[in-house]
Amino acid sequence: MAQFYKELKELRESREISIEEISDRTKINIQFLNNIESGEFGDIELPYLRLFLRAYAEEIGGDSKRALEQLDSFMGISAKPVQAIPSEVHVDELDSHGNKQNIFSNSNQKLRQDLIKGGILLLVFVFAIFIFQKLFPAERVEPFIEQTVTDKNKAQNISIQNISTNFFLDQKTEQILSVSPPFYVKLRSLDKVVYSFKNDTLPTFSSVLLENKETDIGVFVNTSELMFNHTIGLTVFVNGLNLASISNYNYPLRLTIKPSPPSVVIQRYKPLQ
Repeated sequence: MAQFYKELKELRESREISIEEISDRTKINIQFLNNIESGEFGDIELPYLRLFLRAYAEEIGGDSKRALEQLDSFMGISAKPVQAIPSEVHVDELDSHGNKQNIFSNSNQKLRQDLIKGGILLLVFVFAIFIFQKLFPAERVEPFIEQTVTDKNKAQNISIQNISTNFFLDQKTEQILSVSPPFYVKLRSLDKVVYSFKNDTLPTFSSVLLENKETDIGVFVNTSELMFNHTIGLTVFVNGLNLASISNYNYPLRLTIKPSPPSVVIQRYKPLQ
């Protein structure tokens, strides 16, 4: 019996659909489609693999749900077995002396014990707050709160309009991408970075990426923009491709990712003198 990915390839060929046609319609890189048809799944991250396989199966008129189930079976991915629920619960149980006892009385006793433990933990928590206030007076806490508010305001103000008020465009370059849409962007930073993301006509999304953290930007196929207040310690991946040329820039930087041809426009800003 042929492997399921071979069956999918045979179905495509029987319907005289070329691999290039599927790539044009789904915007999936031909190399990924070839990997799917040859069963070389290790070269594609699992979330993208499932997305590509489903789109591929639908394009050739196959059963995408069954294809995903066969993929899970092939890769040894299975759901956790659900533990059976007893059909009946006996109220009476035997104690250590062989006498019957009611489980509700045991439950009440356990509830009292839990309440006592909760009360003790609450007292410990209140005492800890008291000690913290003694060690760290209010004036020491205020700078932290002020910094948090500042970071939030930065996240709201990272836009081309606000950047242009205090900075000027110093350099603009364009780089052809070796990957095709749909695009998947991952941000990884060693330093705190404020960034915004605008996808076509949708509202701009702004946030703060903290030190030694990473985040994923959602899937998109249209022209989109990313703005950073700096790129010190920042790494940007587009479909796994590292945009190394934008790293370690000390001022705002704007990326415009285009689908056709796949490319990225890099705009670097400098402070107004």
